[in-house]
Amino acid sequence: MTQAISTREGWSAFVSETLDKPVPITRSELDALSPADRAMNREARKQFMIRGPVVNTAQFAVIETEIRRRLMLNQYKSHGKLGVIVSGEPNIGKTTTVAHIARRFERRRRDVGRAGGANSIPVIYVCVPPSCTPKLMLGEFAHFLGLPIRTHYNTGELMNTVASVVAACGTELIIVDEIHNLNQKYKQMREASDTLKQLSEKCPGTFVYAGVEVEASGLVDGSRGRQVTSRFQIMHLHKFENAGKARASWADLLVAIEGSLGLIDQEPGAILRHATELHHATGGVIGDLTGMLHMLAMDAIDDGTERLDLDGVFGTVTASIARASR
Repeated sequence: MTQAISTREGWSAFVSETLDKPVPITRSELDALSPADRAMNREARKQFMIRGPVVNTAQFAVIETEIRRRLMLNQYKSHGKLGVIVSGEPNIGKTTTVAHIARRFERRRRDVGRAGGANSIPVIYVCVPPSCTPKLMLGEFAHFLGLPIRTHYNTGELMNTVASVVAACGTELIIVDEIHNLNQKYKQMREASDTLKQLSEKCPGTFVYAGVEVEASGLVDGSRGRQVTSRFQIMHLHKFENAGKARASWADLLVAIEGSLGLIDQEPGAILRHATELHHATGGVIGDLTGMLHMLAMDAIDDGTERLDLDGVFGTVTASIARASR
């Protein structure tokens, strides 16, 4: 059973996981396999499709570059460290983006021998719980670090314990997901956001927040908000458009996802015949698009058709053109 990445063990497994891309196979080669080997091949392709490398979009690259810049700048800061806020609509890819950027960062650390020993934790990943209080917020860090939370600890003691362990573990990047749960209309959540700010001053590490339409939570409003925006770069993930100059980016995304599906009989680029309809169906939201195509691809692998049945979903190309011209 896969562990949540908001635990040290789950995160470590996520970072360490390496899935080999299945060797391309022809229809005749697939048919020649034994039933057991055929089933193994299909499962391997489905697993790689769902859990393999993410599509590196232009938005992903811009956010990764900004996080890396701030990581470097913070090496020379003793206070007032800089961070990044990744904001956007639901299912737009915020968690996928920050998690995979952090994963790539930690893998680079391992590759150059900078991940340290067994006690090293280059990256911490936590989620803000609903109805969050300062102690609950710190409890998420303690849970990730595997620290026992003693009932007699007050918030200050728990903060100092967490900060000292983070420093000892050499943590460089701290991801705080679901930051929109710190709705500033509520006193306890304002105090929880203050706790995060204090923690960032007490321990090393660059903080990256991610959440749904973060500005709507009030996190960047008022005097508290001005402090946040003076240190954090707000970066928005946007829907993909399918008009004008943006049409090429949508087409590139479709082709990239199509190529990752591992369908034996899928004609490369065939997905573009339904580019407009796919955009209408998903609104240009990458999470909705990948979810839809993954489900169709798994059906195609399981039933042996080995191609996306987009004509079955949207009708023939001729019918599509007729509808569009009405």
